[in-house]
Amino acid sequence: MGRNYFPAGNLSSAGDDAMKFRRLLVAYDGSDFSRAALQTALDNAEFWESEIFAIYIVDPGALTPTIVDPQIGVADPNTLRRLEVIEKEGEQILGEADKMAQATGMEIKGTMLIGDPKDEIIDYAKEIEADLIILGSAGKGWTRRFILGSVSSSVVANSPTSTLVIHSQKKED
Repeated sequence: MGRNYFPAGNLSSAGDDAMKFRRLLVAYDGSDFSRAALQTALDNAEFWESEIFAIYIVDPGALTPTIVDPQIGVADPNTLRRLEVIEKEGEQILGEADKMAQATGMEIKGTMLIGDPKDEIIDYAKEIEADLIILGSAGKGWTRRFILGSVSSSVVANSPTSTLVIHSQKKED
C-alpha cells in the first residue's frame, strides 16, 4: 500500500467520522499529476471507506470555435468527428484509471464530461455530494486540450468542497 497522506492515528484518535471522506472525486486526464491524484485516492479510500469517482473532462472551447452550444449539440461535421476521437481517448484514459484501481483491489466510477473543467469539477462534486476533490497541480497542458494547470487554482478558490492538490514527483514530458 502506498503512502497514507492522512495518518490513521491522527484521524482515528480524534474519533471524528466527519474527518472521513466518504466520496472522493478525482479529476483524471492521464497525466502524471492526475495519476498521482488517483493513487492518493486509492491509498486512502480503504481507511475512509470511500467511494471513488473519476472524471475526465473535454473542454469544448478547445475543439473549435464552431461549436455553438455543446448542450444542444450544434457543431460542424469536422468538430463532431474530432469530438468522437476525443471521446474514444477519454474512454481509454478512464479505462487506465479503472485498471489502476483494479490493481489495488478497488473500484472507481468513471464519467466523461464536456464543459469547462473548472466548472465541471465543482458542479460534479456537488452532484455526487463529494467530500473531497483530489486533483493534480497541472494536467496534460493546453496543447492536449484537457485539464489545464489553472484548473487546480480555480477549484481550490471556488469550490465549497474540500480540495487536495497533488504535485507529481515525476516530471511531465
